Amino acid sequence: MALKGELTHKGITIGEAHAVIVRAIHYADYSAEGVKTLSAQYLVKFYKDEAVYNADPNNNYDQKEFIFTPSVANTAGQNLVRQSYNNMKTLSDYDSMTDV
Repeated sequence: MALKGELTHKGITIGEAHAVIVRAIHYADYSAEGVKTLSAQYLVKFYKDEAVYNADPNNNYDQKEFIFTPSVANTAGQNLVRQSYNNMKTLSDYDSMTDV
């Protein structure tokens, strides 16, 4: 699972950028009053293209972390990694990327 599409990094356009989530973590925090707050954090590594990723997964040109509020409802029907990819596609820098 990954996303691909055109991205700009440090002024250079990368036509077939390949974005892979390499870590997704789910948190449940409780306030002093016992109120539960959910959050998820994921780390994305960016590659020039899929071939670079396949040749060497450590040869990424950038990486970024994101945080969002995940759904734990049974109707969500999505694991944390899928929800992370869907969240990434809602961000303006990545909304034109497609699933691969």
